[in-house]
Amino acid sequence: MISQEVDQIIEEMHKLMNPIVVGTASHLKGAKVVYKIDDALKERKLTQKQLAAMTGMRVATISELVNGKGTNINYVQMLALMAALRLTSFEQIFEIRLPEEMEEQFKRESEYWIRTKEKPLSLIHLMMDNLEKKKELDFSRFMDS
Repeated sequence: MISQEVDQIIEEMHKLMNPIVVGTASHLKGAKVVYKIDDALKERKLTQKQLAAMTGMRVATISELVNGKGTNINYVQMLALMAALRLTSFEQIFEIRLPEEMEEQFKRESEYWIRTKEKPLSLIHLMMDNLEKKKELDFSRFMDS
């Protein structure tokens, strides 16, 4: 199992993404993405080359995913991995591990949201901030055109 800090993923990808999406994802700083493909390969006595042949993916792509270097994986690739490895859940490919305090906060807020059907205050603030950033971004793009 190999893990990568969410902060590192955001840093590597932020130039390619909408800044509002990056800002929202930044709320997960301190979390880790755990890549589990290497475990699945070991359990099945498969090589990366064999998995590449089974999925149709490049060996280099499989290697990046196994080594936690390929932070870009799309749904079709995940589905191909699941089909080839006979996995039943995305969590068997990777998982997000939140810091304990963040996990507890998310659980509390999620339970509150489901129970009351009202968004948690922190989420309302996030939405308001994102709407303001979108207005600024749209205005900036308008002025540049």
